[in-house]
Amino acid sequence: MKNLRFQRSPLALALAAALLAAPVAGTGQDEFTLDEPTRPPPDPEVVAELTQVRNWVEIGAGWVSDDSFRFGRYNGLQSEGGYGVLSLEYLQRGPYDGDDATYLHVSLSDLGLETREAAIEYGRQGVFEVRAGYDGMAIYRSDSARTPFNGAGGTRLTLPADWVPGSNTAGMTNLLPSLRGVSLEQHRQRASIGFDRHLAGAWTFSTDYSEEDRSGLKSIGGVIGNSGGNPRAVLLPEPIDYRTRQIEATASYAAPRTQLQLRYHASLFDNSNAGLVWQNPYSAISGWDPTAGFPDGFGQLALPPDNEFHQVSASGGYDFGRATRLTADLALGRMTQDDDFLPYTVNPALAAGIVQPLPRSSLDGQIDTAVFNLRLSSRAGSQLHWNASYRYDDRDNQTPRDEYVYIGGDSQQQDARLESSRRRFNEPYSYRDQRLRLDGGYRFSGGGGRLTGAAEHRRTERTFSEREEAREDTFKLGYSNHFTDRFGLSARLSRADRSGSTYHGEEPFHSSYSPDYVATVSGGWENIPGLRKFHQADRDRTQYALTAQFTPSERWALSLDAQRTADDYDASEFGLQEADIRALTLDASYTPSTAWSAHAWYSRENLDFDQDGQSIQGGGNRIPSSEDPGRAWSAAHRDRVDSAGAGFDWWPIERRLRLGADLLHVRSRGDIDVVTGAALSSAPLPTVETRLRSLGLRGSYRLRHNLALNLRYWYEYYDSSDWALDIPENQLANVILLGESSPDYRVHVVTASVTFTF
Repeated sequence: MKNLRFQRSPLALALAAALLAAPVAGTGQDEFTLDEPTRPPPDPEVVAELTQVRNWVEIGAGWVSDDSFRFGRYNGLQSEGGYGVLSLEYLQRGPYDGDDATYLHVSLSDLGLETREAAIEYGRQGVFEVRAGYDGMAIYRSDSARTPFNGAGGTRLTLPADWVPGSNTAGMTNLLPSLRGVSLEQHRQRASIGFDRHLAGAWTFSTDYSEEDRSGLKSIGGVIGNSGGNPRAVLLPEPIDYRTRQIEATASYAAPRTQLQLRYHASLFDNSNAGLVWQNPYSAISGWDPTAGFPDGFGQLALPPDNEFHQVSASGGYDFGRATRLTADLALGRMTQDDDFLPYTVNPALAAGIVQPLPRSSLDGQIDTAVFNLRLSSRAGSQLHWNASYRYDDRDNQTPRDEYVYIGGDSQQQDARLESSRRRFNEPYSYRDQRLRLDGGYRFSGGGGRLTGAAEHRRTERTFSEREEAREDTFKLGYSNHFTDRFGLSARLSRADRSGSTYHGEEPFHSSYSPDYVATVSGGWENIPGLRKFHQADRDRTQYALTAQFTPSERWALSLDAQRTADDYDASEFGLQEADIRALTLDASYTPSTAWSAHAWYSRENLDFDQDGQSIQGGGNRIPSSEDPGRAWSAAHRDRVDSAGAGFDWWPIERRLRLGADLLHVRSRGDIDVVTGAALSSAPLPTVETRLRSLGLRGSYRLRHNLALNLRYWYEYYDSSDWALDIPENQLANVILLGESSPDYRVHVVTASVTFTF
């Protein structure tokens, strides 16, 4: 029997809970003795619920009080007004004790919303299955964005005829009157088909095909200019028109002691838009070619290119007996990308001056992947178990490495001199990661608890990177014990130390620029030498976790969970210095009877991060030692999130009326404290705050044995203040923003429906 998604129906939830809570009388005569009283016969309705298929359909309508992209970000309830409620679960099959193994399963949910899903399965258990499915999804990011460009949604953006350019936003006197609203949203539709066939013996063959279309708009930054103080930028609406196709074919073999699977997977991505072109809103400035400014100047950027990924894999397992098992899998893949390059510039006047063309027509990108896993596990009796595993993950980038003499942000003539900073090499990054792990556990006799431990060694190699090799050793220890029937405790400790080969911060700079240009740069480095990227830097990580469970009575259950992760980047002169994440959760549940249950919880998270940095520029401010105290700065990030919730379920009329409620409150606060040296200046950054309150009420009343009325109410309040969003379009001198605002809303949702069971 297939899994039925009864959670979609409030009536089904009530029925399932009532069935689980109701005492079911025994049916076997051998359970009765002369000394026992005669038990009442089983309730026929209860027996029917447990042994017969119950199909259902839910039909109704809902209403949303206000428009809010933030509220409807993923649930499809972004617009004020009504919507339909229509869901269905239908399963047709023979009786559980019959000979007919043919089945038909149809599942429909949320058909009145963009998040609708549909699935149909038909087959004969143990022989074959045919299936098809559809699901939709929408992501509503912002309804407050504004842009001066015409053509949003297309690949060519132009400015109004009366546009007034300027060297910065202060001179664009027609910027604010030219703004028009643009919705940043994405819509996804995915359809799939599949087929399973159980072959003679122990073999099964399966194949699946899916196709996903995604459309909409998101934001992206476009830049005119390149360096020396001349870049000018604008946030643009980027069009989305993606199609992703996935193909899978699998052959599986399953015997009592041996299992084997062979699999092929393909992912094919197509983007209908090769690039995005926009008219330059800035007038020509010093450092630009005169033709680069408004109205003749345009910018162009490439959008995600078409690409493919193909992979073949084999996995298997063998049971040696005596609770010892060996499993292994190997997957070999290839990623390719050969979309045609866009030209160095979209401006004809600059294109006419190109003396060194593109080295090739496309990237001709290729990455070969190999993943291998080996695992041996064993259980020596009922007290001791252990596992040993090895993982090998390799990404070999075979993309050709070439020199590109690019044009700086569609604004300058090509500079093909040998010492030009415009001569750049692409860096085909490769990656190899190996992990060796041993873990196990021992359960003490006589209720003495359970001890677990693990040790892992990880080695990572990268090309064109500041650190060619990184090594990390991790050790874990845990202990848990139920000291009494009412009290249990578990504690976990983990320690990880990461180090590696000598950190060469100048490596990406040297490998991506021409040697003639590198020789002209003071010190031969781009980032300050003492800077360490946090994912490659030496790091000591300590993690603690403590969980306690207490059941003072059969009605009450209490739990406490505390966790902490502390990172110390003690070898980093600049960059992330420390990170400290702490979380505490308290949970309580109360179940006085089968007709009543309640729960409540509270959680607090603290996230602290400390950074040190050094401000550098060209000329005299480029200090080789990078130790000028006057240009030093530090930033302390302090984030706190408090969450609390409560809810109850109540059956005042057994198996007829069910009531429930859920309450949620979340508040977060983020502060960044910046301290600078005497040569720098800074101002306090505003606090970032969010508040969320949500209340859900639900009720279901069974009018007849197969008909129920459902009522639901959802209220949600959200308020946020984020200085990174609350910036007017013309606030920054050299960047035109989208003028988004921090989202806030109050939304009420009411739903009424009937559920018919058949």
